[in-house]
Amino acid sequence: MVFSWVMSILKPLGLGFRHIFKYRFTVKYPYYTLKLADRYRGRPILDLERCVGCRICANVCPNKVITMVKVGDKTYPQFDLGRCAFCGLCVYYCVRSALTMAGGFEMAEYDKEGLVYTPERLSKPPPPVPERKKYVTVKKLSLRSGVTHG
Repeated sequence: MVFSWVMSILKPLGLGFRHIFKYRFTVKYPYYTLKLADRYRGRPILDLERCVGCRICANVCPNKVITMVKVGDKTYPQFDLGRCAFCGLCVYYCVRSALTMAGGFEMAEYDKEGLVYTPERLSKPPPPVPERKKYVTVKKLSLRSGVTHG
């Protein structure tokens, strides 16, 4: 009884003490940038000429991010990227390959309405990521020690 009570106090203290000496840090974003992986999935890009408005992307989306809106006489997908998990299922199931994933990741907005991408806005590629003087790469990745940067 007393032993379990003592262990319930010492176990968290030991865990915290072990994490004090690990070398991990956060990348100071505007000044340093992580080098993105080749298979990085950014925001979707819509090719308006290839899209036929079949609604498969809206039906397959697990977060119900995609709604179909009428533009002129055709229907196109509209994305609410505030709810998007960037899983890529919409791109995978697109019959005409009208959706692709872009490499851009800077999508910060001041209000929620800015995260709703209309078909016209979705068809424009994201602005290129500015070249930084210093890139940080992932040195080591393991389940035991986590991510360490170099």
